[in-house]
Amino acid sequence: MHLSGQTDIAATRQRVWDTVSNPNRAAASNSTGQAQVEKIDDRHYRVTVSPPAGMMPMNVVLDLQLTDVNAPSRIAATIEGMVMGGPINGTGSIDLAELGPKMTSAKWVADATLGGLLGGFEPMIQGPIQQAADQAFASLKERIEAEELAAG
Repeated sequence: MHLSGQTDIAATRQRVWDTVSNPNRAAASNSTGQAQVEKIDDRHYRVTVSPPAGMMPMNVVLDLQLTDVNAPSRIAATIEGMVMGGPINGTGSIDLAELGPKMTSAKWVADATLGGLLGGFEPMIQGPIQQAADQAFASLKERIEAEELAAG
């Protein structure tokens, strides 16, 4: 399953970086569901996600490993976990580009493979998952822009 998106955020690249590079701050922007982040070490995290109402009523536990950290331009990670008894594996990245003094472009890509029972439904769930990801990034943008505005 391939997911991607792009948004321009009215904030400095450093402010955007400070949020996307901190899994707890990034998870706090998720208005479409609940996410809890447990830090294992500087590159490893355990993320527990409760999908939004109307999607699958379950928690998904993912092991996240940061694989590429190039501050303040790029962050990439791998994920592994289990969903409905089947494996999920994937990669993702966020690339930030400064468009102006207080304008940052954020481009993100995620590729995941679902196994087990859920893997057979991948084409049907890709649309709702893309929508949830778009909503999460819209919420992230809104929060970062409010922080930038408050900072002056």
